[in-house]
Amino acid sequence: MKHSSQNIRIFGAKEVFVCDEDFQILQNGGIAFEEGKDTILCVDTFENLCVQFPDAKTHFSPQGILLPALINPHIHFEFGGHIARFNYGDFGAWLDSLMEHRDSILGDLKDIIQEGINEQILCGVGSVGAISSYGDDKEILAQSPLRVVYFNEAIGSNPASVDFLYQNFLQRFEDSRKLKSSTFIPAIALHSPYSLHSIMAKHLIALATKECAPLSAHFLESHYEREWLETSSGYFRGFFQRLASLKDPTSFYTPLSFLEMLSPLSDKSPILLTHCLHTSLKELAQIAQLNATIVMCPRSNRLLSNRYFDIKSSLTHHIPVAIGTDGKSSNFNVNLLDELRFALFAYPQMDLLELAKMLILGVTSRAAKALGLQNGTLQTGKNVDFALFDFPESLNQSPLSFILHAKKPQILYVNAKCVYGSR
Repeated sequence: MKHSSQNIRIFGAKEVFVCDEDFQILQNGGIAFEEGKDTILCVDTFENLCVQFPDAKTHFSPQGILLPALINPHIHFEFGGHIARFNYGDFGAWLDSLMEHRDSILGDLKDIIQEGINEQILCGVGSVGAISSYGDDKEILAQSPLRVVYFNEAIGSNPASVDFLYQNFLQRFEDSRKLKSSTFIPAIALHSPYSLHSIMAKHLIALATKECAPLSAHFLESHYEREWLETSSGYFRGFFQRLASLKDPTSFYTPLSFLEMLSPLSDKSPILLTHCLHTSLKELAQIAQLNATIVMCPRSNRLLSNRYFDIKSSLTHHIPVAIGTDGKSSNFNVNLLDELRFALFAYPQMDLLELAKMLILGVTSRAAKALGLQNGTLQTGKNVDFALFDFPESLNQSPLSFILHAKKPQILYVNAKCVYGSR
């Protein structure tokens, strides 16, 4: 059936990464959509689309790759105001340095957050899972071109402060709800089981269940965390004695009991568990039962914990894995393409081309599922979020070569709007 509408746009390229689970690559393919309407009308060969929509405005990249706009499912925008103030190589040393310099890098954040937004756009990212500790980034992110799942983060383990901190969280959550739109989605983050009182965690899980809101948590990022959760000893015991003035601090959970608390969300809301570096087989089985996604941040994990997430363990338990950059407090930039390149070299035991496909899915379809978004794949009915990367020549082993050589998109669309490049 032919359409005469002149509002149809068709974008095509030598290769289209559909980013479905089979990693279908459509040769000389393209997508069609109506200007201003955030729904893909059709995905087909570029030639067929031009026949179906003869009056459409068209653009074809003869040596390009068209794929869904990339998704960074775990990024902290607020801690970007430093170059080298933190200590790396040990999680405890890093956390101590973060606490020491925290106030000095949380001044005027407007330029810092805008810089982080621009860095996402310039590497082809259209959607982010933004972890916000203080709420100072919400207006800038809500007004940005990005599609944002905005995780209001809760932290606080001192029983005397739980009521105050919970009320503060509720106010931040309500403030973010006032900004809710098709591209700004309020969500909830539990900082981690070592840093959040169980009473508060239960309140927030109940709220996420009621609101069907995505929920994120850092989980077992360091061996210190496992030691604390299992024995209430080690680095974190001293940490809480020093900073919270607790004489006899104890953990509120075991790793399994924390995961079990999340069970009401398993069939209601997306669950993201970030890092998971020290998970046992039993805990991975529980994560699988939760239908959760694990978000790995390879560069951050190397700098803070000297460890990478065991991807093969996730495959055994059929747990989807997404890839994020974390924030600049534990990274040297928040460029998601750089993160993918680094990850290629972090897993030498894996087949290189298959790993490349897995990594691309981890910043497209699997990241979209993790955040509860309707993008991440180029399919009819999905959101019009896509990136077109142009190359000086056609790419051999294109998924692998894309990661190695992609720098910035020629064109980036989010919410059916061109946010970078020519229209």
